[in-house]
Amino acid sequence: MTDEKPKARRGCLFYGFFTGSLLLVLLLIAGLVLLRYAKKMVSDFTDTQSLPLPKVQISQPELDALQRRIDTFRDAVRQGQPTGTLTLTADEINALIASDPDLQPLKGKFYVMIEGDQLKGQVSLPLDQIGLPVFKGRYLNGTGTFELAFRNGLIRLTAQSFVVKGKPLPEVYMEKIRRQNLARDVNSQPRAQAAMEKLKDIKVKDGKLVIVPK
Repeated sequence: MTDEKPKARRGCLFYGFFTGSLLLVLLLIAGLVLLRYAKKMVSDFTDTQSLPLPKVQISQPELDALQRRIDTFRDAVRQGQPTGTLTLTADEINALIASDPDLQPLKGKFYVMIEGDQLKGQVSLPLDQIGLPVFKGRYLNGTGTFELAFRNGLIRLTAQSFVVKGKPLPEVYMEKIRRQNLARDVNSQPRAQAAMEKLKDIKVKDGKLVIVPK
């Protein structure tokens, strides 16, 4: 009868090493998949340069008349004098974005479009400024739908959806973008703050922006 040596059992160290190696391989595969997805996201949805937005066609006399109407409204609101609501069309808003110092933070980033009660716009936004710092140096150029709210003297402008290069922006990125107030730079302007403290509401209605004094 031959004595057979018992086969050495693989101990916990062997199985631990095997499991660890397997997890490492899986993590590397997952990392490569995420990297490829990120690269695809960059190529499909972002650009290295901002996109020139349309320029509103408005004559200087029309712009001067618009500015006088706004100044009259502002003065009445600041002095607590009775005044009606101020209504602005999309073209008038775009003219103000291009010329009014209080709206300078929006210049070159928004071209406003209003359809009924819905606010839309062509945008060219630096991604690191709208909650996606991983894409610093890249721009989101496309068309968006937005929600406008006015509470406690502050404007809140949030993106609800974006279409970029004919495709909707993936929800994983929209979740982060929706948390950003795109009007926060406007709210920080001292003149704008003083004016908004006197307002009751700002809303989009029937194809116009409606500004209601207190």
